[in-house]
Amino acid sequence: MVPRPAARERRTRKPLGSGGHEKDTGGGPKDVRLRHLTNSACVIASLLGLALASNLSFAEVSPNATKNAAVSVPARPDEPRAAKAYGVLETHCARCHQAGKLERPLPSGGLANILAIDDHARDPVLVKPGLPDASRLYDVFETRHAPLEIFTGPDAKPEPTPDDIQAVRRWIKDLAPAVQSCPSRQPVRPAAIDKLMREAQHLERDQGKDVRFVSLVHLYNSCATAAEMTAYGKALNKLMNSLSWAPEPVKLTPLDDAGTMFSFRLADYGWDDARWKLIEKAYPPALLHVVAPDVVKTADSPAVVVNGDWLAAAAGETPLYYALLGLPAKLADLGTMNGTDLDANIRAGSVRRIAIGESAVTRGNRLIERHPGKPAGLWLAYDFATSTGEQNVFEHPQGPKSAMKAKQPFRPDQIRALFALPNGFYAFALFDAAGNRVDRALPGIEKPYAGVEADAVEPVTKAGANCFACHTDGLVQAKDDFRAAGPVDIAAGPMTPDRRAALPLFGTDSENALLMLGGWDRYRAAAKSAGIDLDARVHGDELVTGLARRYREGADFEVALGETGLERPEFLKELADAKGAAAPLARRLLHGVLSRNELEHLFSLLKGTDAPVQTTASAGFLRDVKSEIGLTMWFDKPRPAPGDLVTIKAEADNECYLTVISVDGAGVATVLFPSDFQSDNLITAGEAVSIPPSDAPFQLRYKAEGSETILGRCSTSATPPVGIEHDFERQRFTVLGNWENFLQDTLVTDWEMRTNPEKAERARIARSGALRRQQDRGERIPAPRPDVASEKSLRDGRAILVLGRS
Repeated sequence: MVPRPAARERRTRKPLGSGGHEKDTGGGPKDVRLRHLTNSACVIASLLGLALASNLSFAEVSPNATKNAAVSVPARPDEPRAAKAYGVLETHCARCHQAGKLERPLPSGGLANILAIDDHARDPVLVKPGLPDASRLYDVFETRHAPLEIFTGPDAKPEPTPDDIQAVRRWIKDLAPAVQSCPSRQPVRPAAIDKLMREAQHLERDQGKDVRFVSLVHLYNSCATAAEMTAYGKALNKLMNSLSWAPEPVKLTPLDDAGTMFSFRLADYGWDDARWKLIEKAYPPALLHVVAPDVVKTADSPAVVVNGDWLAAAAGETPLYYALLGLPAKLADLGTMNGTDLDANIRAGSVRRIAIGESAVTRGNRLIERHPGKPAGLWLAYDFATSTGEQNVFEHPQGPKSAMKAKQPFRPDQIRALFALPNGFYAFALFDAAGNRVDRALPGIEKPYAGVEADAVEPVTKAGANCFACHTDGLVQAKDDFRAAGPVDIAAGPMTPDRRAALPLFGTDSENALLMLGGWDRYRAAAKSAGIDLDARVHGDELVTGLARRYREGADFEVALGETGLERPEFLKELADAKGAAAPLARRLLHGVLSRNELEHLFSLLKGTDAPVQTTASAGFLRDVKSEIGLTMWFDKPRPAPGDLVTIKAEADNECYLTVISVDGAGVATVLFPSDFQSDNLITAGEAVSIPPSDAPFQLRYKAEGSETILGRCSTSATPPVGIEHDFERQRFTVLGNWENFLQDTLVTDWEMRTNPEKAERARIARSGALRRQQDRGERIPAPRPDVASEKSLRDGRAILVLGRS
């Protein structure tokens, strides 16, 4: 971008840098397996509960030793630059973001396959081939957002060096744009989809009205690989069977070899038309497929087909999850549904319990409880915010109050439930201490997450697909601490009356293992019958979690095109012609990435309805807590051509100091904002700023040579980004010179300032002296500006626009 001032030329300064155990597969002799299970050194009892969709599971004995061993870690690539980037990611990121190498039960931050270099190269949200500045994977390194526990916590692990960060940059820069395309693939068009659905309805004859469809066409059209399509299909089978009241597992019917469309009969899953209407009501109008009238008439449903990734995200999460399963609003009624009386079981001593002294998930101790019932028992987990007073289950092991007449029964804060459906799959529910069903974990009970997630008000564990991520085998392992906490018989020493009364409820490791054995076998057999490999993963995630995440992540133009079903020229024209509120979103989609909320908002606006369904833009594991400034940028023209005059628009959701940099086709960087013409770069939340404004004495022209990248950064700090020093006495626009050299210099400078306090202090003193000398010469020095007041530290907002790339 070439700024063209209407006044005098100024001198420019030189740019910076110019100068053990066998795996149980469900088969084999039972006596051999029982010998392993009754060995107290290796048997640990089951734990139920809801899994966190981020960092922590309800496994009270870390599952790393068992699960990680079964997960395949991507191999180091042979290509030298990719191999070096792999090494950086392995050293600094794998412990939190690579299934098979995790130091915690579940991956953090919505990324579970950080070492899958080839996958990242194809992910337009994470990587922009050839353009590291537009790539989120590089951005989190360059801005010191990762590793989180180093930059936001007390962890002593070494941070990435400038060479490490540059290794990731060079790998992305070497990637060819073609890596994210599939030119040999013919997209599936609406006419072909109608034909597939019509044929499926005809095959069912009189039951055609009962047939519904799930589509993965948009993922196929967006270049999902054959392996990904297979995994997505298995995820749908797992999801649907986990919502089923049918007596046996059922497979969806694939309508083509590529696995782009699936059909099923409502009755196959124990559903009726009322169940499907719940899905119709929740389905975003922006995603409704245009379907042939005869197909709609046969089904008598306006939403005869829904997108599979949306279904995983919505039907696998409360409240739709509860509604589709028809789960009762009271815990006691859930017991009745499972053919058991919870309080009577406790009084009769027919439950078995496991006490956890130090929970990996909750802030206090925990109590696991198995009730007899149909078809395979009901498991409860009592959660406590503390381990003191009436919340200490070792000092007050009798309870809960509704079932026991103990003088001081234990007092839980919430209760989680797991039970088997008739087909062998598992369902989950969450209740408060009074037994009322709730959608998500209550505040103050779960431990905070690491890194930036530790600043969240609360994690948002929800019943449903959040549970699948940890309960891949249904029942999850735990170790009972109650028997080890004191004598187990009178001869071994005195025990309190409460302990004596409660001890019969706590089984030995062997007894607990036997209770689990049937559940493990039954779930594995059910999954196998439905064609599901429970050890399979989607980009490192459990199947349903991975498919749901595919829906929730952002979208570039290609992904959006796949969801519209339109031809490329038709969609380009629609975006170019967008008016009003749709125009900024359309412009941004043409040059960058939109969040899921923004994409569906755009679709709604283009269809003439401004009522998008609210969805979760993140992976769904944190409450709606603001941790980063939201910054957006767009051009005033849909697709600027070389030579065009353009205006850049920028808007933030928080008051912040904005810096906008242009890197032209020759790699020369210039700060466009602030400038001598627009020196005040503090922008107001929700108010768009124009660069240049309509009355500015300069213009911005898009040069014809190569691509051009516009980088925006907005911070609560008034201090300019590292390496940028404005001197509007000498330069109307601050020229940074060669962008690659500038970045290398600033990375090294930033590194040295942080790792060498003495050098940082000398630099501060030198800077103060330079300012005094400027004052002595009578030069204009802007007055210090205050940082933006904020209740908590917000990460800088980032936005990228790219011109000259198809």
